[in-house]
Amino acid sequence: MAIKLEQVTKIYTTGEVETVALKDVTLSIEKGEVIVLLGPSGSGKSTLLNVCSGLDVPTSGKIQIDDDVISDMTSKQLTKFRRDNLGFIFQQYNLLQTLSVRENVEVGREVSLEPFTVEEVVEQVGLTPNIDKYPYQLSGGEQQRVSIARAVVKNPKIMFCDEPTGALDEDNAKEILGIIQKLNETYGTTVILITHNPAIGIMADRVIKLNSGEVVDDIKNKDKRPASEIVWGS
Repeated sequence: MAIKLEQVTKIYTTGEVETVALKDVTLSIEKGEVIVLLGPSGSGKSTLLNVCSGLDVPTSGKIQIDDDVISDMTSKQLTKFRRDNLGFIFQQYNLLQTLSVRENVEVGREVSLEPFTVEEVVEQVGLTPNIDKYPYQLSGGEQQRVSIARAVVKNPKIMFCDEPTGALDEDNAKEILGIIQKLNETYGTTVILITHNPAIGIMADRVIKLNSGEVVDDIKNKDKRPASEIVWGS
């Protein structure tokens, strides 16, 4: 799915204080692209991800995903649209501790119209030997892979990733990014990924930089590289 934003502004109001989180953002993201959003804290990255995914609504402007104008949808319509089309990977794994890997992934499958099989997706993320283990029996990197599998099993058209490697060490982080990259290549899923680490930009088709709620740079990557080649901290 493709995403188009036209003059999108988001203002948060607390008492008499207004904070402009996004300011007149106009942006197009093509189907199947891997987009990395970069910027300092408070630059608008998370707000941009939230309004693009329907987790939040813009104050003004238009957001369209393929033929659907999500900025005009009601809360109920947005919930259905997210369930049917979108996947989310967060820094927190948010796994159900009393369920096995298989059962956690099945939770994602049950809310989809055209899901993949649990076994197929668990194999894609390299967890087949652990499919009947519980979260407490897994490392942090393995738990993040379960959360990715749970998001991917829905067969989402767009995957939103909010600092998915923030809680991981370098080796696990590169492994997780490699899995996200592989899923994009295997299924053609559009990926939008927030990070503080500029080095991750080498795996993207485009790097979009934000500052003070505005897009300050939109760089097409002419030399897209595997996640395994990321030089951490560069």
